[in-house]
Amino acid sequence: MAATIDFSPLRRARGNAVLIALVVLVLLSIGGAAAWYFLVRKPAVEPTLEQAPTMSANAEPGAATAPADATPAPGAVDKLNSLSVDQLFKEARTALNEQRLVAPASNNALEFYLKILEKEPGNSGAQEALRELFTFAASAAEQDINARNIDGAQRVIELLTKVDANNYTLTILRSKLDAQRKIVDREAAQAQAQADAAARRAAEPAATAAATPAAGTAPAAGTSSGASTPSAPSTPGATPPAAASTTPADSAATAAATPAPAAPAPAAGGETRDAVLVGQAQPVYPTTAVRRRQEGWVMVEFTVTTTGGVANARVVDSDPPRTFDRAALDAVQKWTFRPAVRNGDPVDATVRRRIEFKM
Repeated sequence: MAATIDFSPLRRARGNAVLIALVVLVLLSIGGAAAWYFLVRKPAVEPTLEQAPTMSANAEPGAATAPADATPAPGAVDKLNSLSVDQLFKEARTALNEQRLVAPASNNALEFYLKILEKEPGNSGAQEALRELFTFAASAAEQDINARNIDGAQRVIELLTKVDANNYTLTILRSKLDAQRKIVDREAAQAQAQADAAARRAAEPAATAAATPAAGTAPAAGTSSGASTPSAPSTPGATPPAAASTTPADSAATAAATPAPAAPAPAAGGETRDAVLVGQAQPVYPTTAVRRRQEGWVMVEFTVTTTGGVANARVVDSDPPRTFDRAALDAVQKWTFRPAVRNGDPVDATVRRRIEFKM
């Protein structure tokens, strides 16, 4: 009887080997894809990107002074132009992590990505990043408009025009900016007119006081002239005594007729105005609130010092409690004001502001 060889174990082993090889290939493919995504591909927007908060801290009239970040720092433009594409991506990621989305000028994520497209017009990473940044930058421009930072808003709108010139959001922003600019110009003209009127009122008492002694000296001059002119003598011998006797009397009359110099009028009251916000730092949206998609507001009370700084900042109320308190206080500490003035002298003033955080 012929011996029968069973090959089924070999077939099973060969099948298992093929299955193991397929599993290994799949795992290697997944690992390679992950390595490419995290190590090679340049992410357009870092996962730590936080949304720029919306603030409704109502700006005071005349607060149109642009903050320092509206003007490029010395050397910032030269550095921006000298960076390579890889360096620009690195700087952009750093700017995103530090919440420098649109400011300061020439040192922010928006301008870094625009510079990448200027060097490589078809760079998909920069294009994707700019699409995601557009909404945040438009929100920042609107905040600048509300804060009367006319120059800062104009700069951001011009940058967004390079991203998407046909976006209807830009039309809305330009309309708001134009309206705010007209309000600022009108209030500046009114303030100048009031200052000119106050200067004229202050000058009138001084002019009156200067004119009064001049008018009073005219009779004295006339009297002196009359006293020095001798009358025609009727008797030669009697003339000298008569002249001698009348001269003291005339002098006394002249002295009595000359009024004393008028006392200067009291100075007009000095300027009086409230504290005016001139530099407004934007708060950083808390990371926890971003993850939870939370919105809220904080009512902050603080003292504007005579130098225009902020002191004694505290939270009066907030909703939800404590979620946005630290971000609001940190931002308020960086604000700058024209100090309040009472009768021409700067004074401390207590101010309250409601800061809203919206996604």
